[in-house]
Amino acid sequence: MKNAKDFLNTKEGGKQFARFEFSQDRYSNGETTMQILEDNIEADSLYLLDEPEVSLSPQNQVKLAEEINKMSRYLGVQFIIATHSPFMLGILNGKIYNLDTKDYKVQKWSELENVRYFYDFFKDRKNEFEKCFW
Repeated sequence: MKNAKDFLNTKEGGKQFARFEFSQDRYSNGETTMQILEDNIEADSLYLLDEPEVSLSPQNQVKLAEEINKMSRYLGVQFIIATHSPFMLGILNGKIYNLDTKDYKVQKWSELENVRYFYDFFKDRKNEFEKCFW
């Protein structure tokens, strides 16, 4: 707690606090995450993200994945991302390690158990979508 208070009293800590305070007033939790990423990513860096999609709608999960792809390609940024999101997994250009296997094997996103669950869920309810008139 003391270290946190000391940091907030520094110039950099004050800027960070103001940024978070501003974000909380203007954006949802998920949108704040996206804004922080956009504002703070530095070229040629490595970032570890733990389920960055948690508070985002499916549309914004896709948008986040697309932005991460751009940052990787144009800024030389590398990401290690833990996610269960089929939207993120399907869009991200990267190697997927299945940590639910003993040997942490590399798999395609469409082979992952949780993604297959989504697929089966919607496939089993396909007729409900076909009845909709948009």
